[in-house]
Amino acid sequence: MVTAAKLVTIKDYEALAEDAPFELIRGVLHEVAATKYIHIVITGAFAGFLFVYSRETMPGKVLTGEGGYLLERNPDTLIIPDVAFIRAERLPPQSAKNDWTRIAPDVAVEVKSPSNTQQEIAGKVAIYLAGGVSLVWVADTDHETITAHYADGLVQVYRVGDILDGGDVLPGFRVPVAEIFA
Repeated sequence: MVTAAKLVTIKDYEALAEDAPFELIRGVLHEVAATKYIHIVITGAFAGFLFVYSRETMPGKVLTGEGGYLLERNPDTLIIPDVAFIRAERLPPQSAKNDWTRIAPDVAVEVKSPSNTQQEIAGKVAIYLAGGVSLVWVADTDHETITAHYADGLVQVYRVGDILDGGDVLPGFRVPVAEIFA
């Protein structure tokens, strides 16, 4: 007799401790490994450019680190982008500061690690978009490309020599791709 594995809930996840090195994807724990130097550099570049943009153009919060976004329930999905941006008017209320972020960021950034498969990245992009994220940027350090996935289905690949554009999601956001990978 074959029995189905028990799916992990957000409550089960919380029992693991706040600094558990896992994402919860549709009820299944996925280990999140420490990242290497290039990953940290790219993540920092995105955070820096988004911070300047937020200060100068569109108020909001640039969120980094291991913040979890609870984007799906039954089965539960707690996903951890490398960088996220939420416009000021969409930020969770102060009363929710000790809870998981239960709103989708406007922008999610994933920096592809050598251990990530294309299937894993595609799955995360699909979760972000289905969960309400308007723009997902996936940075591929091996090929020095950034793939933009928009909620309307548009996919655009930016290479060194191109200007990364925030489109309608981040009007006026323009950064040379080379500066992200510098």
